Amino acid sequence: MLECEDAIEAAGVESGFCVILCDIGNSRAHLYERGNVVDLSIDECFERYGKKRVHYICVNDRVKRDIPKKAPKWIDVSRFRMLETSYKGLGIDREAACLGVEDGIVVDAGSAITVDLMENGVHKGGWIWPGISAMKSAYAKISSRLDCEIVTDLDFGNLPQDTCSAVSFGVLAPIETLVERFGEGKRVIVTGGDAEKIASILPGAQVDKEVVFKGMKKMIKENEC
Repeated sequence: MLECEDAIEAAGVESGFCVILCDIGNSRAHLYERGNVVDLSIDECFERYGKKRVHYICVNDRVKRDIPKKAPKWIDVSRFRMLETSYKGLGIDREAACLGVEDGIVVDAGSAITVDLMENGVHKGGWIWPGISAMKSAYAKISSRLDCEIVTDLDFGNLPQDTCSAVSFGVLAPIETLVERFGEGKRVIVTGGDAEKIASILPGAQVDKEVVFKGMKKMIKENEC
């Protein structure tokens, strides 16, 4: 407890939580500081914030092993697991995002695309796809003719009439269909690097780049850290 209280005092407090929060993914780091979200490479993150006090979550095991050496003042928020769920093996990034949404569908469009359903503060389950970049690369490995940019101006009610539209349809139509099925009548929150692209195919979806940090704030507050 003293470690957390010292961190808050040293970093400054906004409504009972530390100013600097960090979400480290498989390839990038996302920082929240005084209401601003910054996207950095992992090396840049350590260079700029390694000597500061930061509350963090990390899904990259290799990077996590380096944190005590590169950022000894950082505090791991993942020890404060508190989401009500029967899902086995839910990543801490998904848990934080879900805690940031009481009711609705949470779509995190990063190196993987994760989709989770929240009802009355309870996590009901979810699923995972490869991210858009991963799917694009998979098509390109099959044939150079399938090396296409993924476009979103598609009519999902009609079949594509060219190869690149067909590739984009194959990537995006399952996302649109399943989110619509399980998210009927619910708000849809999209975050992650490809949030704008995914939100554009989901009617009424809202982009919220801070949803993971909202969940982290809740974890910190609930544990008086």
